[in-house]
Amino acid sequence: MYADQIISREELDEYRKQIDQEVAELETAKIEYQEKLEECESENYAIDLGKKLKDVSLLDDLTPQILHSLVNKITCSIEGNLRIHYNFVNPFEEQE
Repeated sequence: MYADQIISREELDEYRKQIDQEVAELETAKIEYQEKLEECESENYAIDLGKKLKDVSLLDDLTPQILHSLVNKITCSIEGNLRIHYNFVNPFEEQE
């Protein structure tokens, strides 16, 4: 529109400022929504983990199904050290 001389340079600058402000507001909203999504995912993860642990704590026997729902794999080093890879974050394991 500016190239076709339909709007003036001042109108173009004003339009650009308006668009830049809208983009900045949308970027801020996007970041806020991403943070809320991460919080929800974290809360859902904690709830699911709590349910699994509650179910396991009520059982008398550890069945293969229960074991597989909690443990991803177990590895053994050449030195004979065992490492359990859980399907959830192990609170007792040091974070790298």
